[in-house]
Amino acid sequence: MEQESAGLTADVFDNLPDLLKDACLILKEQAEKEVFLVGAIGVISGLLPNVRGFYDTQYYGCNLYVYILGAYGTGKGGLSLSRRLGMAVHNRRKELSTQLQAKYKQDCIEAKEQNQPEPEKPGNLMLFFPANNSKSGLLELLTDNDGRGILYETEGDTLADALKTEHGMYSDVLRKAFHQEPISMFRRTASEHREIENPYLSVVLSSTLDQYQKLITNIQNGLFSRFLHFILTPSRNFKDVFDDDKRGYPDYFDKLGLIFLDIYSYLEALQDPIEFEMTTKQKIQFLDVFGGCKEEVGEFVSTELDGMVNRLGLICFRLAMMFTVLRNFGTGDYSLTMICTDLDFENALRVVDVFKCHTIKVYYDLPQPKISKRAEFEKELIEKAAQVTQSGYLRKAGKSYSEIAEIVLKNAALKGTIWRWLNIR
Repeated sequence: MEQESAGLTADVFDNLPDLLKDACLILKEQAEKEVFLVGAIGVISGLLPNVRGFYDTQYYGCNLYVYILGAYGTGKGGLSLSRRLGMAVHNRRKELSTQLQAKYKQDCIEAKEQNQPEPEKPGNLMLFFPANNSKSGLLELLTDNDGRGILYETEGDTLADALKTEHGMYSDVLRKAFHQEPISMFRRTASEHREIENPYLSVVLSSTLDQYQKLITNIQNGLFSRFLHFILTPSRNFKDVFDDDKRGYPDYFDKLGLIFLDIYSYLEALQDPIEFEMTTKQKIQFLDVFGGCKEEVGEFVSTELDGMVNRLGLICFRLAMMFTVLRNFGTGDYSLTMICTDLDFENALRVVDVFKCHTIKVYYDLPQPKISKRAEFEKELIEKAAQVTQSGYLRKAGKSYSEIAEIVLKNAALKGTIWRWLNIR
């Protein structure tokens, strides 16, 4: 059951919280709207500290991993607009980091003059982390930033190349961070110990399919099921590169970034986190939808994708949480307990259904794992046993050896093989 790559429909955009809905209305082309929204989902998921919901034995934040796939020139450039949503936060944190570094230098001078111990060096504060990094470098950035950040890269092979280097193999960090599990590392050479109890990392990547396959070679790679995949549909039209209406894009999204700076600052300062809850009716529907999804994908695609469906459930929960917080903040509701509206719940299901279709499409495009010689041999034995049994039934039913060979082996000339199966034990 290979599925076509469905796009994000009008009802998805119409039912978004106003902050996202209005931003998408500004954009003129469908491809721009889609790539912006998918990228925005990833970026905004990293802009909501102190928001959590209880799901399957633990609390989770909103953080998501998104991957946008498209051929060269298919409009991935619109992804840069989603990055602007987080630039005000990124710049504010870098400014603070510069101030702390300056204070540190002055404190070092004073400590030296007074023959006092050197003060502790401040970390590097930022929101967007570079993908071209080492494992220790990424953990250092997470430590410096209270376990929070966004790994953002528009060329996915940059991350793939980094993961291949001796010190850059941090695929395990990404896998653990998706589930917000503790991450720790100790390097004996420098007596360096890093430990992040609850990492809240979001990831936004884009690339072509061949670049993607450098990072995720097959579905056994644990990163595959942790990403929301979206495949851009190429347009045959040459877009109007002189459209004056688009001159206002940068200014509009920069101002929107200032709104997200206010949201981020408010949430960061909370003493107690905001708790997200679904209604009882929504929970029943949620279990029904993803139970059916698991059966459908297992029967018509592959049981290898069970993990993908399980994680799609968690992703849907996080997406509904994000939509709820944005909608409530848009109406001035800053309650510490936020109940998911049916509108946001249904829209999260719609969006995740699109991502499911795209992920299945990527699954079919990935190389299938090779069967080991032992597994291949065992498979052949099972198939032969079934053929022998079928041949015995057909012989008892009065079929000739050549007729059986034609039915079972699709070749009547192999009647000698059938005779040996049934007469030589």
